[in-house]
Amino acid sequence: MFVLSHTIFSVFAVAVLLNIFYFDPTQSLETVDVYWTCKDCIGSICHKTGHPCCPTTAGQFACMRCDKQTLDGDKQFYSENDCKSSCSDPSKCTCDGVCWVCVLKGNAPSMPCDNLGYVLDDNCKEVPYHPK
Repeated sequence: MFVLSHTIFSVFAVAVLLNIFYFDPTQSLETVDVYWTCKDCIGSICHKTGHPCCPTTAGQFACMRCDKQTLDGDKQFYSENDCKSSCSDPSKCTCDGVCWVCVLKGNAPSMPCDNLGYVLDDNCKEVPYHPK
């Protein structure tokens, strides 16, 4: 019984440490509004103000927005072209999540790219994503 209690304590301690030290390497600030139906997403204020709706793996729909800056203060954009035309050093443009970041202060190698390939048009049909 004594060995079992040490095992339980060790597993509990590891679980607590993983929760404390877990971090998400994505540095972009993106807002994701989730909707149950495509029509709800297409009819949302988020989409009507120019932000794309896309299907999620959970069978729901999401409207994606990139904030103007990351927590590090780096500017972010919807497309690589917008980033390169606005960044003081275009070679610093990096895809981060669904946004593009002009990485002057952040950590570019830690940024995973998850660029949208397809979004939904106003009829809920998938179309190739071309940022505006």
